[in-house]
Amino acid sequence: MEKLLTVSVAAYNGAATLQKALESCLVADESLQALLDVIIIDDGSTDGTAALAQAFVQAHPGSFRLVSKVNGGYGSTLNTAVELASGRYFRTLDCDDWFDTNALQTLLRRLQNCTADAVYTNYRTVQENGSGKAFDVCCKFDTNRVYAVGEVQQATPDLCMEMHALTLCTKTLRAAWRPMPEHCSYTDMGYTFVGMAAAQTICFVPVVLYQYRLGRDGQSVSMASYRAHTQDYIRVARILLDVAEPLAAQPAPAGRDLLLVQRARDVAQYLIELYLRFPPDRETGLALRRYDEMLCQTYPHIAAMMTNKNTRLLRAGRYLPYRTLSAWARGKQSNGGIL
Repeated sequence: MEKLLTVSVAAYNGAATLQKALESCLVADESLQALLDVIIIDDGSTDGTAALAQAFVQAHPGSFRLVSKVNGGYGSTLNTAVELASGRYFRTLDCDDWFDTNALQTLLRRLQNCTADAVYTNYRTVQENGSGKAFDVCCKFDTNRVYAVGEVQQATPDLCMEMHALTLCTKTLRAAWRPMPEHCSYTDMGYTFVGMAAAQTICFVPVVLYQYRLGRDGQSVSMASYRAHTQDYIRVARILLDVAEPLAAQPAPAGRDLLLVQRARDVAQYLIELYLRFPPDRETGLALRRYDEMLCQTYPHIAAMMTNKNTRLLRAGRYLPYRTLSAWARGKQSNGGIL
């Protein structure tokens, strides 16, 4: 039987949370369950991850399979899963997150007759105390039609490109795939960007599918992790920027090209905001300056589009306002400001 959806579950020492993730891939409709291809990528775990995953494979051999490999980081799990995927569509699920199972069943029904290259669903962030916030990325669109990417860009210039919201056509993704770097954080940004760079059409399924856990110690989106892995962030950002800079150099990028340019610009800008929120010291100030100068020299058209207040003031003042802007940004953060 042809599989409809491959779910890549990256797992490294995830025994404490993996069961909930895998259970969320079990839908009530057995005919739909048979269309699921859940690939658990055990990335060199040293706990009980592989044994737990194998139990699911044995209990549901038609829907789950286990791939155990030497540790290579998240990017290597994406490379493996894209290569091995047998579903017509592809999406990811981290081993400490989970799906709303009813939403997954609805998505599977929609995918049966879907022709779009990219399929959007809503998602929810969940804190360790159980509180959550839903993100509706489908609300502006007719959920019964397929859109050209350019139409979507005009309606929503800042369209979400987070992995939590995206399901991608496997054939389209695989044809455009460029291997993600190993032992490198933030490669999910590269994966979704590559997929959307190849997409011609989009549809929207208005269910809250992905449940994204926040607040864990050591999480890659924590401030401590961002500071420890700024070079990883830059490495992945340059994947986006290498694609987007020639598009930004066009006289008037539009449609999908503009969507990609804006995404690359926002990813580049985000690191400047992060640098300003790290505890200020000479080394961080110099790192910020070197990063922004690299952007201006290597990606001048993207850099010219980075016009938010902090970036303009840093450049106009030859980075001398760094400490003042850092104090303001960290104050905003402590008062609930958004990065």
